[in-house]
Amino acid sequence: MTTPTPTTDNKILTSAIETYRHYAGQPTLSDIESCHQDSNDEILHLTPYFSTMDLVKLENLTYTRSFTYSLKTRQLLFTSNVTTINKNIVRRLVSPDGKYLALVTKEMKGEQELNYVQIWHDEHLIFGYEVSDSKISPHGKVLPKNDYASFFEWSPDSRRLIFTAEEKRKPFKSYFTAEKLDDLGESFSTYRENWGEQMETLETCVVCVFDVDTKQVKLIENHPKDLYFGQCTWTTNQDEVILVAFPLEPYRLGLIFCENRSSAFFKCNWRTNEWIQLTEFDKICRLFPRHLPKTDNQFVYLQSDINGAHKQCQRLILFNTQTKEEKILIDRVDNVKYSNVNTDPFTAEWDTQFKGLYLPLPHLCYSCDGRYLLLRSVSGSRNVLYIYDFTEQKMILLDSPLGVDTSINGLAIFGHYVAVNIVDCRTPYRFYIYDLKTLNKTDKDNNGWHLIVQHEFKKEEKNQVVWNIDRFFPDNETIPVESIYVHTRDTQAKRPLMVLIHGGPNSVISLDYYVGVVAYIGLGFDLLIVNYRGSLGFGQASIDKLLGNISKTDVGDCHEAIQRCLKYTEPSRPVVLIGGSHAGVIIGRLIGEYPDEYAVAVLRNPVTDLLHVYATSDIPDWAIAQSTNAQFDFETGRNLFMDTALITYLIERSSIRLIDQVKTPVLLHLGKKDRRVPYSIGLRYYECLKARKIPTKLYVYDSNHSLSEVPNASDIFVNTILFISEHLDLSS
Repeated sequence: MTTPTPTTDNKILTSAIETYRHYAGQPTLSDIESCHQDSNDEILHLTPYFSTMDLVKLENLTYTRSFTYSLKTRQLLFTSNVTTINKNIVRRLVSPDGKYLALVTKEMKGEQELNYVQIWHDEHLIFGYEVSDSKISPHGKVLPKNDYASFFEWSPDSRRLIFTAEEKRKPFKSYFTAEKLDDLGESFSTYRENWGEQMETLETCVVCVFDVDTKQVKLIENHPKDLYFGQCTWTTNQDEVILVAFPLEPYRLGLIFCENRSSAFFKCNWRTNEWIQLTEFDKICRLFPRHLPKTDNQFVYLQSDINGAHKQCQRLILFNTQTKEEKILIDRVDNVKYSNVNTDPFTAEWDTQFKGLYLPLPHLCYSCDGRYLLLRSVSGSRNVLYIYDFTEQKMILLDSPLGVDTSINGLAIFGHYVAVNIVDCRTPYRFYIYDLKTLNKTDKDNNGWHLIVQHEFKKEEKNQVVWNIDRFFPDNETIPVESIYVHTRDTQAKRPLMVLIHGGPNSVISLDYYVGVVAYIGLGFDLLIVNYRGSLGFGQASIDKLLGNISKTDVGDCHEAIQRCLKYTEPSRPVVLIGGSHAGVIIGRLIGEYPDEYAVAVLRNPVTDLLHVYATSDIPDWAIAQSTNAQFDFETGRNLFMDTALITYLIERSSIRLIDQVKTPVLLHLGKKDRRVPYSIGLRYYECLKARKIPTKLYVYDSNHSLSEVPNASDIFVNTILFISEHLDLSS
């Protein structure tokens, strides 16, 4: 019996599955649980978190490994086996002294989800309760991890744990079955506001403290009912915390990725239930407070302006809780000056100058003596680290020991060591430790750096992926566009060019390891990653440039970046456009304005109709800020339909307006639970393409805006390859 010859389609499908399986199975370094040194400061004990994809169970898999490292001999003495983290864990946090572990888990009993809280000391479970136990628990479900609207923090002395949870509610009983009116509870049909996209479970919050000494859970009382407390930091007084408050009235806008919302600081004494407001709800957004460990009444935070862009270049502020004085330690950078603005395509060098702060402060960000503060940021198209020295009152670049052709991601400071992950397009992780005691040494060697462990591909596989950077300045201005060209050393001229365009628009695709990028390269594509004006990492002027100019500036930047790449490589190669969210604005305009130049377009939850976004998204302010640079206020809110000039402009700048000019085959992936770019927007675009007999296909997922769950991400990748193969010859 002869074996059937595989068809070309089957070969492509098999290759797509196996290539994705290979790269998705590579571990990445996601965070760090603990790091401490012995009493002689000669041995480090390190436990980082790693992540990988389980494509059998179709889920993300998180695990820890422990490492013992000799600082004296610079050798790794011990590596533990893998310890997987149960997916039912809602919260997990080791105390600063390493002796306590707080766990929150969830279990299903029938159709009811139950939460369990556990406090471990060494090997012993010293306290535990189920949150529905009315005798012990004063709160509802513990809120899941969210950088904006929930917290779960040990005090510096490891004696108390503060956290946010849902407000305890009476179970609903029917009007007709309740024995007493007091038993009714709130109606099941009552509308409850939440914080929008990916934060639907975050409706109400109460703040609670677990006290190790008394083994009791206390609900902090006198909580202002018109406010939501989403971030927290302990002060040097172990009875006090600093909290970030968001107003609940008159209604809420989406919060995730929106660092321009009105907020204020409160100080709270959890023993006396006293709340003191420290700042007003003014024109400033205040986020990520971190109290100085060795100084009373002072903390730092990141500040940006409300309204405008959702992400901005931020100011680092020192706040005094007694005087309420705010001192700028690091101001935002408006304009960046470049020494060479006239380079040929893909001959630019990575620029190392400081371009501002753009990323949240790590939770563990201070050295043990309180002198140094760890700052993560973006500089152009790469991630960078800085150390702020409180003694010298200056900022110091902590650059990668492997040079500017890599990105350095800060994890935490433990003692006087910085834990970092150094990555690039072909390396998922390199776990390094840096000794801050060597920071101010005059010699330039790398003795302060200690490599703990790194990922190793096969040498031939690792060396085949290379990248170059292009930087150019459109419109004779001083604000650049950067793009990273990722390809193989033996690139053939006719390999299709896949162009990745990020959403936001105020975000960035930095030099990093992306499963999709290396997998697409493995399947025969070259990649162009474009950071157009409006991206993070280029100063506030770049972000402001796009306000009122979306669908113009960003579209022109991306088209020019693509043309430069084609000129640098091979002008006749086919081009595939891929991106989501705001990239829908750009890609929709590109295939409408240049209908003969792009071979395939792949869109995830795309913004194709700005008027529809304004009317239905959880962030209506985004549509008017990016389109007209107008400010949002809650009174007029979505009620601007009398402003015919605004409505006309939103329609004119929408990519769906050009749909009669589109010839490019379009693949769409939509999430039914998307609140940022509601599902109906992409569905209408799909129907219009179908009506015009443009080759198109739609996949729908029971997911939100990100579509990032493993079943969705893996399905999207394979379906993308199959769709492209229908319209391009990928068999060679």
